[in-house]
Amino acid sequence: MINDIINDKRVEIYLQPIVNIKDKKIYAFEALTRAKDKKGNFISPIDLFKQARDEGLSTKLDNYVRILAIKKFKKYYEQDKTILLFLNFESSVIDDNSSSGFIKTVKDNNISTSNIVIEIKEDSVNNNKYLEEFVLKHKKEGFIIAIDDFGTGYSSFDRLALIKPHIIKVDRSLIYDIHNNFVNSQVLNGISNMCHQIGAMVLAEGVESKSEILHCMKKDIDIFQGFYFSKPLESIEIENNILDIVLNIGVSYKNIIKNHINKKKALLEHSKEIAKSIVSLLDQDSEDLNIMLNNVIQNDKKIEAIYILTEDDGIQIIDTIKEDIPQVLYTPTKKGHDHSLKEYYFLAKESIRGDYLSTKYISKASGNMCRTYSYKAKVNKNRYIVCLDILL
Repeated sequence: MINDIINDKRVEIYLQPIVNIKDKKIYAFEALTRAKDKKGNFISPIDLFKQARDEGLSTKLDNYVRILAIKKFKKYYEQDKTILLFLNFESSVIDDNSSSGFIKTVKDNNISTSNIVIEIKEDSVNNNKYLEEFVLKHKKEGFIIAIDDFGTGYSSFDRLALIKPHIIKVDRSLIYDIHNNFVNSQVLNGISNMCHQIGAMVLAEGVESKSEILHCMKKDIDIFQGFYFSKPLESIEIENNILDIVLNIGVSYKNIIKNHINKKKALLEHSKEIAKSIVSLLDQDSEDLNIMLNNVIQNDKKIEAIYILTEDDGIQIIDTIKEDIPQVLYTPTKKGHDHSLKEYYFLAKESIRGDYLSTKYISKASGNMCRTYSYKAKVNKNRYIVCLDILL
């Protein structure tokens, strides 16, 4: 079957754009294999490569489709020497070390090896020794190495040290509806931070909505691929349409950043006013302080908890003021608790502005998502840090 498909030239290469939104450009294409049966019906790529494995022809098919991909890419490369081509490598090619013909094909077509990205689905490679040899050999030749489908299946962080990829492609399963999935959002945030620390770019695969893309941009994802921009096509002649989409996303992202800055300013101003009102209560030295602080929470439903620390050592001076809703895992801190290692304490203490707004985190007092606003204040001869847990 595979020999018939190759001999009858029933294999075509489709290209899917990969975009860099911040640079407002098409960054690369991924080459994807499309084959047809004798009746002209498309064969699933999964079925096609499975059939090749069953017939012992994986290497032959893999080499054949890469030659087609290189030839198709050549005209785009001649128009723009900065554009890249992403190519998948079947694990069999890595395991049997049979890629020399591919290197020759790239050079024979006068394409720089630095414009070719080799995608490795590392969890499907059986032999670490062959994997390392394959990566080192192709890096030495100037190729770019990417890990495909990261974050799914058996993807392992220990192989990052072995491969040292230039690009990590985050699997669609993590990207899907990520703006509504806090856990996946935090996982992506961790992957993005890690990748940038080791000098790797991050690509979000399979993006299908504007909301997914904008959320990923807030996580510093570098490049994007998915149906939102374009399905795989036989010929990319719609660059202007794709760039229009990219520019539209860029405008939306700028507006989100502006809105975020304005909301943060408003939150800081409001929180400072609340903190000042608490300082005025402290100044009264009233026996009814707890009642008055409870009233502050009752009057502002965004304030979940109030606690006051000494500025010198971060020791809590009264029990946390909070609505009494019992929780199994979460307990508000009590008078005498040491907060000296908490960022909201020592960053407010050292701040020239005299206040600090933390990043989002899960409150250990309630289990709710919150931010802590901390405000440095002097009451008579005493110095305090007033802390507000603000619900999000």
